[in-house]
Amino acid sequence: MIKEGDLVVIWIDSRRIYLVKVDPQKRFSSDRGYVDMSNLIGKEYGERISLSTGREAFVLKPTPFDIYRGLKRPTQVLYPKDVAYILYMIGAKPGSSVVEAGTGSGFLTISMAYFLGESSKIITYDVRDDTQRSAKKNADFLGLADRIIFKLGDVREKIEETDIDAVFFDMPDPWNAVKSAYDSLSPSGSLVVFVPTIIQVEKTFMSMRDLFVDVHAEELMSREYQLKENAVRPKSIGVWHTGYIIYGRKSLKGN
Repeated sequence: MIKEGDLVVIWIDSRRIYLVKVDPQKRFSSDRGYVDMSNLIGKEYGERISLSTGREAFVLKPTPFDIYRGLKRPTQVLYPKDVAYILYMIGAKPGSSVVEAGTGSGFLTISMAYFLGESSKIITYDVRDDTQRSAKKNADFLGLADRIIFKLGDVREKIEETDIDAVFFDMPDPWNAVKSAYDSLSPSGSLVVFVPTIIQVEKTFMSMRDLFVDVHAEELMSREYQLKENAVRPKSIGVWHTGYIIYGRKSLKGN
């Protein structure tokens, strides 16, 4: 049963999907009508509700993809297709310690907190105080802020933590922070980097090749389908290039 303070998704149609926190003192409003959130308490996930206009909607349990769509974004966020693969590549599990830079809007930070659980240690660096504040608000809204350590700092100068299981960089010049990642990682620890251009891929690879092994780069593409009777086909617009993912593992040959 839905209770006060729960996160819910109000699904009206494929273009109107809203992530909200249930507050009985507030009203959810959209261009298709409104509903007093007190009316959601006691309902089950998956139930239909009626908006003020008579339009039907559904109350659903949020997934990470709903969280992605519902985040406040002062900066561009990584796409779920990239986040899922990055989580797979870093090899982190409950209890792992991970360093990230930069924080941005915090979607990867929040995804790691969500999937790796309370026993993990997630430290996220950024040089901008405004984006860190926004990311922390997102984490607070989702009830995950207590799993994350937010730090203002420049990882190109130093990462304070050592014996870290994995490091992730989403920054303009990650090659200038590769040595900091190397010093921070435990032996065989993973460094994963996300960059949008080929020039950045080459510079990052050149900075990693003497310190890391199994270094490779790839990109992922996602294609959604139009689902209509007798007219199923790929949608004309899709998520094609978003960025390149570079991966390597710390080698002791760099010592």
